[in-house]
Amino acid sequence: MNEQEILVQKLQEELDACKKELSDLTLDQQNAAKLLIRRDLALSRANEQLKALDEAKSKFISVAAHQLRTPLSAIKWILHMINLGQFKDEVERQDFLHKATESTDRMISLVNDLLEVDHIESGKDHFAFLPVDCSDLISAVVSDVSALAEERNISVATDMKAQAKVVGDSTKLRDLFQNLIENAIKYTSPNGTVRVSSTEEDTCVSIVIQDSGIGIPDDEQDQIFSKFFRAPNALKTQTVGSGLGLFIAKEIVKRHGGKIWFESKVGTGTTFFVNLPKVQ
Repeated sequence: MNEQEILVQKLQEELDACKKELSDLTLDQQNAAKLLIRRDLALSRANEQLKALDEAKSKFISVAAHQLRTPLSAIKWILHMINLGQFKDEVERQDFLHKATESTDRMISLVNDLLEVDHIESGKDHFAFLPVDCSDLISAVVSDVSALAEERNISVATDMKAQAKVVGDSTKLRDLFQNLIENAIKYTSPNGTVRVSSTEEDTCVSIVIQDSGIGIPDDEQDQIFSKFFRAPNALKTQTVGSGLGLFIAKEIVKRHGGKIWFESKVGTGTTFFVNLPKVQ
């Protein structure tokens, strides 16, 4: 091989090396571009999550402030009247003290709901899973809400056929059923009916809470388990409420490995279904 051929071969080798280096650099650039795109997408998602959290925080503060301000204002006004002795007689004084007590109870209920949501979302909520008789639990809840039912002239009928126990936390399940049954009573017109029943399936106990109330509009049904959500017709019927009860109810059922859903028609009523795994 003469010098010219050797020079050509060396140049070809250098050219091949340059091509390989250029190819490697191009690949590195492509990988870097892909990495930058992934990081950009991750940052976009993180930004969207931060915005969602910020909106949720703002809504939380707005709802909490509004819900707490109303009863606090009422209590302040009543205390002012007591301080100035502005009641006509003892009967009127006792009536306003009763209203102050109700306002206090509403605030305590709201704070409890807010704390429960915080515990659920932070994973701090403790569940003690033991065999629980849903029939006995629901009967106790119905007894507890009987005064509310009588006050609204609502008939509450029960048909508890399930014999099996479920695996659950009795305190959380009591909160679940109390929320659903109280809602059924509150959103049913006077002289209406609420029916609570239970049946036993192969792997679960099925509980049904049916009311003859205002119902849930079709276009609002997909939001019914969302935090702070209350349908417009519910706001007109019951102005007091945090919009957290059904969110908490769904989370309780979820933690029990169960399922909750509903069927509803405006002006006819709503039926909630809860399936909970039974003790095998």
